[in-house]
Amino acid sequence: MISVNNYSEKIQGVNLQALPKVLLEGHEFFLEANAWYKKDQTVTESIDLYIQKLNDHLKQRNDAARKFITKFLRMHNQVKTKHQLGLYIKSLQKAILEKSIRKSSLLARHIAKIQEVLINQYNTLPDNGQVKININDSWKKELELASEIKVLNGIDTAVSEVPSKPKRKKSLFDSMNEIDERPSENSFRLAGDLGMLLGDLERFELAITLEGDQGGGKTRFSYQLANAFAVLDMKVAIFSLEIGRKSDLVRRMREEYLEAENRNNIFITDQLPDGFDTIRKAANDFDIIVIDSWNKLHVKSSEFDRLRKEFPNTIFIIIFQRTTQGTIRGGTAPLFDAGINLEVVKVDDTFINNYAVATKNRYGATGIQYNVTQQKIIDQFEPEVNGEGI
Repeated sequence: MISVNNYSEKIQGVNLQALPKVLLEGHEFFLEANAWYKKDQTVTESIDLYIQKLNDHLKQRNDAARKFITKFLRMHNQVKTKHQLGLYIKSLQKAILEKSIRKSSLLARHIAKIQEVLINQYNTLPDNGQVKININDSWKKELELASEIKVLNGIDTAVSEVPSKPKRKKSLFDSMNEIDERPSENSFRLAGDLGMLLGDLERFELAITLEGDQGGGKTRFSYQLANAFAVLDMKVAIFSLEIGRKSDLVRRMREEYLEAENRNNIFITDQLPDGFDTIRKAANDFDIIVIDSWNKLHVKSSEFDRLRKEFPNTIFIIIFQRTTQGTIRGGTAPLFDAGINLEVVKVDDTFINNYAVATKNRYGATGIQYNVTQQKIIDQFEPEVNGEGI
């Protein structure tokens, strides 16, 4: 924990440039006003508030890092296979990619060293190899002190038995002035015209629905989206439940819409061996899940929102079929729960004029028309900024 007394020492382990703007300003205020800490009540309260928020911020970053350090410490004197090391490394890198562990964490340098050591060990092992992990005493002690956890015979215990001070009760509400002015670090944009269509996305409980006229090009458009996410090095799983994966149509759509360098990030199946649980298992392993179509799952529409919340870091792109009345089969609840609703409109039988349009978009504009064949925004259309649909 950082305090007024140890601030100069502890702050050296923090990457200041990785802090949110409000905390960086708090640091600058501390440097300017700490001499008045015991002389001015306003300065005292301001510095106490800043340090509390700084510790809360660092604790969130440290908790994820601490879990990985503790897991690494448990490996001490254990025999691990190359596969087991690979799982740990993959999980660690995913946490770093998703920013659960950040450079501003006090434990970041320890995580970096663990990652480097295990990757080097992994690369030296044959596919069926195994190794006994031996952490030297000085490094083991350093990790235990840094993470405040001591691992003894596989059991985690606190390093210090000194009871911590009771935490100040956190308010349910935050002032609007405390919201970071910068865009979320989790926000991103797809390249090209698809980025213009969808806007700045956030990877949190994001689901995109695709519905529209039969023969409009929903499946083809979903392949274009899969390719765009794969460009960002995201792993995509396509559940092709309407069209068998060995169909010639799938091959032709692959050739037309999936760039060769992105195909190793995109996977396809037409099977659900465990029913709906197959989707849930895949959501643990992939960044993007494309389902063509939801109606083939034979589950209630309420499962749509449950799936989105159960796997908040997985992005779902789901095609819904329409009834003869023009509504989506199974109920309209998914249209309210999804962050983006896209409608694919069939203009005529030539297909070349068909377009996709966002009828709801929490992240950008609605009304922009995207030609599915030409894979670009229709120039003459003037978008309207969406102020509703939250």
